Amino acid sequence: MKIIAQTKRGKFYIKEKESGKERSSLVANWQFFRGIIKPEEELNYDDLKKGFLWSQQKGFIEEDSSIISTMIARGQKYGLSPEESVLRAEYFPTSSLLKRASREVRKETSKHHHCDRFFQPLNCSGRTIYPIVDNLEHLKKLFDTGASLIQFRVKNKSQSDIFALVKKAVELAKNYSFSKLIINDHWEAAVESGAFGVHLGQEDIKYADLSTLRQNGLRLGISTHSFWEVSCALHFSPSYIACGPIFQTRVKKMPWSPQGIRNLSYWVRILPKPLVAIGGINLTNLESVKQTGVEIISLINGISAAVSPQEAFLTYKEHWEK
Repeated sequence: MKIIAQTKRGKFYIKEKESGKERSSLVANWQFFRGIIKPEEELNYDDLKKGFLWSQQKGFIEEDSSIISTMIARGQKYGLSPEESVLRAEYFPTSSLLKRASREVRKETSKHHHCDRFFQPLNCSGRTIYPIVDNLEHLKKLFDTGASLIQFRVKNKSQSDIFALVKKAVELAKNYSFSKLIINDHWEAAVESGAFGVHLGQEDIKYADLSTLRQNGLRLGISTHSFWEVSCALHFSPSYIACGPIFQTRVKKMPWSPQGIRNLSYWVRILPKPLVAIGGINLTNLESVKQTGVEIISLINGISAAVSPQEAFLTYKEHWEK
């Protein structure tokens, strides 16, 4: 074991290869991220140390610095500066996501996480508004208005109520030939009801049966807020990656600082499409979001809290598509 960096929050090190045929692996063991980073090639120890220090000096936490250091070490092999290296999409590593914030991970979940195949694509064409709603009334009104991609998010309900609501939502969506209904969190209900897809958070994905999702043709979206979460998400080859919060949001308390336009522009450039921008997007900042090149934006309060969700959707759609 060769330690690249060690702080009070954990350590980042190289696990030596056991045979000449395999590459050394990079192990991150931090407060929020515990996993193995899989670089495409052998990386120089000194370059990894320099890359980690560089990202720390830029203000990144250890979890992000672990990801960034691998990008910089790859760039160093080809004479690139740290700034140039972190702009190279092909240098972004993926993680095996062994463990994240909790050590109490069910052992049997590992069998669900074989990632030898991609999830099916989202297949959205051009700029798309992606509303998130929590009731059947708003869902129907938005489908009636022509919304083609909607997320149904049910919270604080019993398991039986959730299954019943998801089933009704999927049955409703089937009345609209253009509909793509994504179910938030409740992947079992989504599979049983025949939903188009599922959206999962970083914690939720550890317990989802991804093999079953793929076998049933469901699309998968994953939430991300940082370099290391993006690395974990890329490991699963999802249908889309959601990036946020772009701006400050009142929907829920989050430990993350807003990404802002600069970060969103970076993720649009670095990540494979499609990318979904979410968090605090409104008519005031919509144009700046559009300039980043992102094609799908997700809205919660901007539509669901409006007096008329249909009119709000059409207003956003008009501004977004023009």
